[in-house]
Amino acid sequence: MTTLRVFLLVPLIAGLPRTVVLTWCSLLKVLLAFAITSSQLHADSGNCLDDARIRTLKGDRRKAERLYAPIKGKFPSWDKNFHEEVFTYRGSLRNGIEVAMLYTSWGASTCRGTSRLLLFRQGVYIGSYGIDSIDEPIKLVGNRIVFPYKADIGNIINLSGRIPDEILLGGQLPKFMPSESYKPR
Repeated sequence: MTTLRVFLLVPLIAGLPRTVVLTWCSLLKVLLAFAITSSQLHADSGNCLDDARIRTLKGDRRKAERLYAPIKGKFPSWDKNFHEEVFTYRGSLRNGIEVAMLYTSWGASTCRGTSRLLLFRQGVYIGSYGIDSIDEPIKLVGNRIVFPYKADIGNIINLSGRIPDEILLGGQLPKFMPSESYKPR
């Protein structure tokens, strides 16, 4: 604390005008607030610096294991340099497409997160949409995936026919990223 007081007094000792001193103090407040917030974010994030590589399966355990096992490690960014990965089995649509969510936190210095909606047909991964992470559950209704967003910003993925190349979801336009083996029907 003494160092901070001396640092604040430097402009006064140097004989700088009052406006410069006030600007100096405002800048220090912003920097201090940023430092505190930044340290709290890293403390709350589960410490991405430890490179723990924690994998968790949620939902119907048997189905989650069956779908996750073939894709685990196939994607280089998913198999290294991540802190935590959560695979959540959400269920099956009427047409047999199975739906899962994959959340990955990664990046030692930034602790970023990536969410994907994964689609499977007959147990084979067919592709995904990169989406925002959501806390509320999605609903599977017939051949539609319903998200907890307002309809005017996009809240439904309709998979009755062909898988859409791009969708309006939560005000964003995520593109479908097909797997190498995906054959449109």
